[in-house]
Amino acid sequence: MEEAERGGWAVPLAVPELIAGGVAGGVAKCAVAPLERVKILLQTSRAEFRGSGLVGSFRTIYRTEGPFGFYRGNGASVARIVPYAALHYMAYEEYHRWIILGFPNVQQGPVLDLVAGSIAGGTAVVSTYPLDLVRTKLAYQVKGAVNLSLRESKPSEQVYKGILDCLKIIYRQNGLKGLYRGMAPSLYGIFPYSGLKFYFYEKMKTHVPEEHRRDIIPKLACGSVAGLLGQTITYPLDVVRRQMQVQALSSSNLVKGKETFGSLAMIKHQGWKQLFSGLSINYLKVVPSAALGLTVYDSMRDWLNVPSREQVPVVVPVLSEDGSDAAPVYSS
Repeated sequence: MEEAERGGWAVPLAVPELIAGGVAGGVAKCAVAPLERVKILLQTSRAEFRGSGLVGSFRTIYRTEGPFGFYRGNGASVARIVPYAALHYMAYEEYHRWIILGFPNVQQGPVLDLVAGSIAGGTAVVSTYPLDLVRTKLAYQVKGAVNLSLRESKPSEQVYKGILDCLKIIYRQNGLKGLYRGMAPSLYGIFPYSGLKFYFYEKMKTHVPEEHRRDIIPKLACGSVAGLLGQTITYPLDVVRRQMQVQALSSSNLVKGKETFGSLAMIKHQGWKQLFSGLSINYLKVVPSAALGLTVYDSMRDWLNVPSREQVPVVVPVLSEDGSDAAPVYSS
């Protein structure tokens, strides 16, 4: 593994990449938390928010839960996104280098970014999915509705007190399998989304003049548009994932007991529009999230003196004619 000098001592290159990715993910997630909460409530067809739209949903949350309601479930979200983003960025860089090392003749470019990004996205999802499930369940709870159920002594929803309580209840009721419910559509979605995001990003950068490719503004623009394109293509699977995650919370949920493609078909009966419910809010979320994430990630890399991918040599072993090791070839 490549190493970098830090104050006279060497550390694996993956370490500062993990730190930079984690900080970037946490900052970006906190900035868009209110929009994320509303998006989840619209995706899961919560009765109180059906047909409310963006402004109406914000008013409902503020009226029933106050300003802190916009951040309900955000603790679990940040607890998930920090390791997720750290693994995602680091894995992307590592897979990129490993592919070049394993296949020296592979052509570098957007296609390589598509493959490395897809695998990195899958790795990050599998590693952090239970926290994503908890984040969704906590965000789905609406304080006013829960209190009403308790007063009527007919609780129709499971009430969770926090992250650990939610994890314990899910595990007690459904075992380890319950902690990964809805992961299949997550993987179906993240493989193309993560890969397409990096693909579009790198492809668009090729159209930026060479002298401006290291500037922040072009990177932010390319990253935002790439995120929008990738999200639009894979968004229906994100809706299925959310509905599968919260189906146990409401007896009226139409996808109860269904798997990925069965859930997709059931949601279709609500109208194709439901497959893209919350997409407009997601657009509003993706642009600042991508912009902040990229800016903070680049700033952290610079602060930690992490070399760019092009500056990191990849050692490709070469055999001489007699079969012995020859001098290595460095590819960047």
